[in-house]
This record gives sequence, C-alpha cells and structure tokens, in this order.
Amino acid sequence: MDSAQIISVFGVAVPVCTAVVAWFWKTYHERQVVKVALVAEVLALKEIANAREYLENLRKTADDLEAIPENDRDMVQYQILVPEHYCRVYVANISKLGSLKLKDANLIVRFYQYADSVIRDVSPGGVLHKGSSDPDDFRENASILALALEAAAELERRNPM
Repeated sequence: MDSAQIISVFGVAVPVCTAVVAWFWKTYHERQVVKVALVAEVLALKEIANAREYLENLRKTADDLEAIPENDRDMVQYQILVPEHYCRVYVANISKLGSLKLKDANLIVRFYQYADSVIRDVSPGGVLHKGSSDPDDFRENASILALALEAAAELERRNPM
C-alpha cells in the first residue's frame, strides 16, 4: 500500500469514525436528557401531591365516613383541578421510553397509569368529583395514589438528582 492509498483510507475513515462517535454521543445525551426530564416531572408531581396532602386527605375522608353510620352519611365531594398538560413531558417523550433502562421505563409508566386513574376519579365525571358516601371509594383511590407515590419514590432512589 503506497502513501496515497493510506492517505485516501484515512481521508475516508476519519470522517466516518467522527460521524459514528458524534451519533453515539448525541444518542447518549438525548437518552440522558429524556430520562432527567421524565424523572423531574414525576418527582415534581410527587412533591405536589405530598405538599397538598392528597393521600392523607383521601385516607382521612375514608376514616371520617366510616365513623358515621351508613344511613347517616352525606355525599362527600373530592375535587382536584388537574390541568390537561400535567404530564406534558411524558406525552412528548412517550416514543422515547425505549431508550430508558427497563426498570426506569416501568416505574415511569406505572406512575402515570396510577396517577391517571386517580385523576379520572377526582375530575369532572369521576366518582369522587360527583361525590360519594362510600369510604371504600376514597380508600381505593388512596391505595392507587399510594402506588403512584411508591413508584415515584423508587424512581427517585434509582435516579438521585
């Protein structure tokens, strides 16, 4: 192989290698950004739920209703105004969940499924939004919200920020 061929091979190999390395770096960086953004959104929602004491209030309402004889219970409404864009990072990146570690993707999806279940019940048309005198309705929602908060806490343990 003469020097012209060597220079020609390097002339092709260096840009190709540079492009491959740049692609891997870009892909790695995008994965990290998606993970950080999703984890940040989940943790922010967890902090809001904790600050507003949603879980404690659902449990307390269930306990209060249970303490009243069934025939004497009034309907209790539990309404939370949740904006449609509460999960905008999740919705924008749902197609990128496959780039996350399996356990992280699992926790994120579980969190949002649990949260959506509770949100449906406390939003217009939901059983708690309309009102219920059944403590089990409140207890069930508290249990589902607790699962969401547990998924968020596990995600936080796996991804300290």
